[in-house]
Amino acid sequence: MRNFLGFGIAMLMGLLLTGCSIQSRLSSHYKGKSFGVVMTDMGAPTQVEQLVGGGTLRTYVHKRMLAETPINTGQFQYDTFKSPKVMKSEWIRFKVDEQGIVREVTYSSEYGK
Repeated sequence: MRNFLGFGIAMLMGLLLTGCSIQSRLSSHYKGKSFGVVMTDMGAPTQVEQLVGGGTLRTYVHKRMLAETPINTGQFQYDTFKSPKVMKSEWIRFKVDEQGIVREVTYSSEYGK
């Protein structure tokens, strides 16, 4: 019984956390709406590709440098310990049909030097 309760709580937490993701927020906000709404909010896309069978894939690429961040190890140190600078790249892709309606939204990100 305790295992079943623990499993139920874990599943509930998993569902709640996936409901808070960036992709789910973007999808719920833009899916089914005109791509004009996206352009009003985000501007012109970085890339536009024609899809086989009609429609387009419109991609927004955002890159930004994240600065060094001090890391606290909880111990006394004479020297500071910092995380390195890193480049964060984000891709937001919108599949748009022939009528200009957003049918699918995907989000991905990557960290690199």
